[in-house]
Amino acid sequence: MSSSVSRLKHQDYTIAWICALPLESAAAEAMLDERHPPLPTSPNDENTYVLGRICAHNVIILCLPSGVYGTTAATNLASQMKFTFTAIRFGLMVGIGGGVPSKEIDIRLGDIVVSKPTREFGGVIQYDYGKTVQHGQFERSGMLNKPPPVILTAISRLQAAHRLESSKIPAFISEAVSRNPHFAPISTYPGEIFDILFESEYDHIESGITCDDCELNRVVKRITRDDHDPVIHYGLIASGNQVIKHGQTRDRLARELGILCFEMEAAGLMDVIPCLVIRGICDYADSHKNKRWQDYAAAIAAAYAKELLSVIHENRVADEPKAGSSSQLYHCQDLSVSEQMRSGGLTVRDKGDGHIDDWLIERISKYDHNRVHRRLLHKRLLGTTEWFLAHPDFKEWLTGNTIPTLWCSGKIGSGKTIIATSVVEELIYRSSKLRAPSIFFYCETEHPRSLQPSYILSSFIKQLCRFLHDAYVPFPRDLIREIHMFFGREPHTPDFQDLEDLFGDLYRYAPNTAYVIDGIDALDQGNCSNLLKFILRHFSCSSDRQGSKCILLSREQVPGFMDISTFIPGIRHISTSSHVMRDIQMYIETTIADKTLSRKLTTNSSLLHEIKETLLQESSGMFLWVYLQLEILWDTCFTDAQIRLSLGQLPKDLEETYRRCAQRIVMLDNIAVKVLKWVSFATRPLHIEELREAVAFTPLDTEWDAEKIPQQEIVAGCCANLVVVDPIDGCVRFAHSSVKQYLESNHGSHIEGYPVNADQGDLECGEYCLVYLSFSDFSLQVTRAEEVTVAFPNPAALIKGVFRSSLMAPFRRIPRGQEGFVPVRVPNTRAKRTSDRTSYKFLNYAASGWALHMKNIDTASPSWERFEHVATNFSDSWNFHPWVSGGRSAQSRLHALFGWAVKEHHEPLLSIALRSKKDLLAICDLPLVDEGFPALHLASKLGHYAIVQHLLRFCKVNVLDVEGYAPLHYAVAKRRLDVVQLILRANGCKVGIKSRTGDTPLFLAAINGDEDIALALLMDGTRTKNGNAFKYYVSLFSPLAAACKYGHPTIVQMLLEHGALLGQDYSFGRTPLSLATTAGHTDIVELLLKWGSPPDGNNRDGSTPLTEAARIGDENLVQMLLERTKNLDCEDHDGRTPFFWASKEGHVEVMKLLLAKGADYGRADQFGDTPLFHAVRRNDVEMVRVLLEMGADLKTRAHGTNLLDFARQVGETEIIELLLKHGATDSTEAQLGEET
Repeated sequence: MSSSVSRLKHQDYTIAWICALPLESAAAEAMLDERHPPLPTSPNDENTYVLGRICAHNVIILCLPSGVYGTTAATNLASQMKFTFTAIRFGLMVGIGGGVPSKEIDIRLGDIVVSKPTREFGGVIQYDYGKTVQHGQFERSGMLNKPPPVILTAISRLQAAHRLESSKIPAFISEAVSRNPHFAPISTYPGEIFDILFESEYDHIESGITCDDCELNRVVKRITRDDHDPVIHYGLIASGNQVIKHGQTRDRLARELGILCFEMEAAGLMDVIPCLVIRGICDYADSHKNKRWQDYAAAIAAAYAKELLSVIHENRVADEPKAGSSSQLYHCQDLSVSEQMRSGGLTVRDKGDGHIDDWLIERISKYDHNRVHRRLLHKRLLGTTEWFLAHPDFKEWLTGNTIPTLWCSGKIGSGKTIIATSVVEELIYRSSKLRAPSIFFYCETEHPRSLQPSYILSSFIKQLCRFLHDAYVPFPRDLIREIHMFFGREPHTPDFQDLEDLFGDLYRYAPNTAYVIDGIDALDQGNCSNLLKFILRHFSCSSDRQGSKCILLSREQVPGFMDISTFIPGIRHISTSSHVMRDIQMYIETTIADKTLSRKLTTNSSLLHEIKETLLQESSGMFLWVYLQLEILWDTCFTDAQIRLSLGQLPKDLEETYRRCAQRIVMLDNIAVKVLKWVSFATRPLHIEELREAVAFTPLDTEWDAEKIPQQEIVAGCCANLVVVDPIDGCVRFAHSSVKQYLESNHGSHIEGYPVNADQGDLECGEYCLVYLSFSDFSLQVTRAEEVTVAFPNPAALIKGVFRSSLMAPFRRIPRGQEGFVPVRVPNTRAKRTSDRTSYKFLNYAASGWALHMKNIDTASPSWERFEHVATNFSDSWNFHPWVSGGRSAQSRLHALFGWAVKEHHEPLLSIALRSKKDLLAICDLPLVDEGFPALHLASKLGHYAIVQHLLRFCKVNVLDVEGYAPLHYAVAKRRLDVVQLILRANGCKVGIKSRTGDTPLFLAAINGDEDIALALLMDGTRTKNGNAFKYYVSLFSPLAAACKYGHPTIVQMLLEHGALLGQDYSFGRTPLSLATTAGHTDIVELLLKWGSPPDGNNRDGSTPLTEAARIGDENLVQMLLERTKNLDCEDHDGRTPFFWASKEGHVEVMKLLLAKGADYGRADQFGDTPLFHAVRRNDVEMVRVLLEMGADLKTRAHGTNLLDFARQVGETEIIELLLKHGATDSTEAQLGEET
């Protein structure tokens, strides 16, 4: 046994392989590639373990105690396991089960069923858990967890592989037999003759163990399979505490739940540990059960589990959170559902409520916030940042509700990101008690695309959806539709406003949530400004933030020299400048101690003390500066004299430090410049293995030469102190984001060969990608393909072989020399040899990144021919396109290229697509792949002016998409004025085009209050219609009504000047005047009255503007309308007057205004209620008092009932006393009074 194995500890084991039966455990042990010595168990753990390695994974195998079955036993087993093996990421429940055969799914004995989540279930259903409700019906409740994404991804990969090649199950069983010959008999296929399925209604004859006495005419006849390899089925598995041995019960449950298999333990595991269930089918869950197939079923299930593990990389497992640990995504899962409900927290979701699937959540954002956090957290030194967590302002922000926003500022390299990781950890710890998520985002310059508000907001939405999904909070149906529309199978690319609207809808369902954004100074000025405005809208003291809060971390000034404390009034501010020196001192001490382990810098203790003191004093509060000086000292100083010289010449700041580092680079190899290029301009961080290949060739190379790959130490060390290899994920990054900023601020021009700007850097990286893809190793050849001779079977020879009858002789004469094959000359479009993608580390990046890098290429570039060839030669290079084609035809591929170019604003690619005019005309108006609507609609929505300009030459400008909107609708809705003007100039554009819901572009402009766009539409309508432009815009909802409802007086004025009709508009069921009144827009009401709007115009419910003003209690509006109205006591369809509504809503001053004008305060509505009766009904003591003081008639009857009698029925003592005080009498007294 190797020494490495003997050193393994509990935390080295990451996967639990769980079995219920000894025969299942034996099959699992047979799959071990290496067996490890046992380890001691926790006092709380009664399990017994077998340890070993399968493929690249260290695995523990554990089994239920002999004779113990069911979900509870499985729960206990897994719970105890976590005491001993704390690093387990997920489990595999592997063993045997009862299959559910059907006409749709042909399950046989010896097949395999693998649990797979569906929309409603997580892959396993506990079929016997629930409650009996009305009429004795059994209602299942609860939903079990699903397997983690790493397993689901591996399953998808395995399913794809099995479509192209056979499963490796037989090979793994053969390997196991070669290691252990005793495994041979139990892993042998029992034989098809013993695979007998009886009709579900036919029960086993109880006289014998076998089915020898059962009637053969009750056997279900099935088609014989071509081979005996197990068929793998994916679907739902039913788990419960009873053995199913009844065919009709099996079929009934299968119909109800859609299950493929029965077993007894999985339901006890799923909520204890993330788990996949794999079952070999040993019987049909009916009364004909026998044990003949059990060993074989267990063996094939174990072999499938091994095959699954073989396609999962060990790093992907390590990246998963530990099962049940505090690093899992959201800790509200640690609480039971019932606890959360009792505490008034979350609402539990059941099958009837809205639900979104995992795959949809994963599509929302590619940003892996947890992975980034773990990588950055690794850099934090234990004991640092405690000052921040103890700061009074942070504590108040954390625990109270008075500080909605907090800002931590500091210099470059002062440890702000490390503070952010501490804040996130603190929030995660607290979230388990608050039942609220912790949402966070780290802005990193190495991800250029992530430095946009849309990217940050997408991540927030994804994190919120994940929390709500995992906490069983129901999603409203309209919200689900939005998420599907933007991120589903055919998404409509959302812009920032779309995302903000979606976020606003979502975050109301997760109150008391803390949001952390680190490094917002990495954004450019426009993006930073937009992000701060978003924070101001959602997290200011005046916003409806539902207890949520936000903390920002950045430099003192963000781009544009904006001061955040000025931009967001009231934000609380903590600066690192006066607090970090203790942390820096701790960092210096620890780092020197760590470095001394590898090389002792000096034996002079006083000199070592001098180093520490000097670095602390000169640090100016910057960890980064200290880090770089220590690196330089250890790299360049080997004597005490050199150390003293370096201490005397320390750079005064980071810029001077970087300049010195850059000067050292210039003297080194060209590899260093390439490394700087790739780290600066790559669309994502390159892994060290990818980077080694990326720097190993030149633009003149035509064939890949692996011997040119430099050693990792060379690549990692050639840019010492500027570039580092991350120990967590192996990616190469700048030592700090300020290195890139230093190079971008024209300092990179001092390094020979380094690009002068970002456009040049992008182009050079793209050219390197194309060179790599053009190597003869791959199936792409830029040079003209040569012809080769290929021997095809001679058709005549085939006929001769098939038809041997003498009657066919005349038809099968074969010319001399052509008896076997015919030589045919064909183009050699393939490569010299087929590439193995796994052997080429840079290939995936080159294939996915070349197009993104080359957005600025033009036809004059020397690389244009190669660029065009890669883009257009579909048959040669289909593997190397970042776009997805909807088919294999030339038009399908052109459509995919065309759509991707539009979406990515890629003008060079679009120019190539536009050259195929004939084909493009046939496809340009079709919905784009992965988008769902046509190119012109997408470009108009995104505001790509130049792209729209090109597309208008080909696309139909008035086409409605699947949502029923034209390009002009999108441009208007998204406030793209330049695009609107461009579309309006297009030939044939219908300025008043209606959507399927009746919306015109002008209506959308009126809703938005976009004056410039509204004017452009009106002017164009006037120009094209030569008269009253407004008539061209009448729709179900008029622009005037929208402008009145949403409060845009300038647009109202504009529309009136262009002929809007005031008295004939009933959009939203209200006249424009009523809409403005209801919304309280006094200026618009005044404007409409000035233009002659009828003050007594009735709405569809019979109400008038005065009714609306009285209802909302706006005294100014009531006074304004009273001066013009002729119908003071107008009634709505319920017979209620303005006075009635004012009294109902409690607006006393409005009531006085109406009474002063002579309003009837005793008029009853159609239900017989007067204002006084209505006040009594509502137990509104104050309103009863007011009405009585106004002189309300106490003798009024409603519904034939006396007022005092009615009050006594309602039971409000104070109201009864008020009525009696004002002389009210009950029905008896009133009758006596009348008689006397």
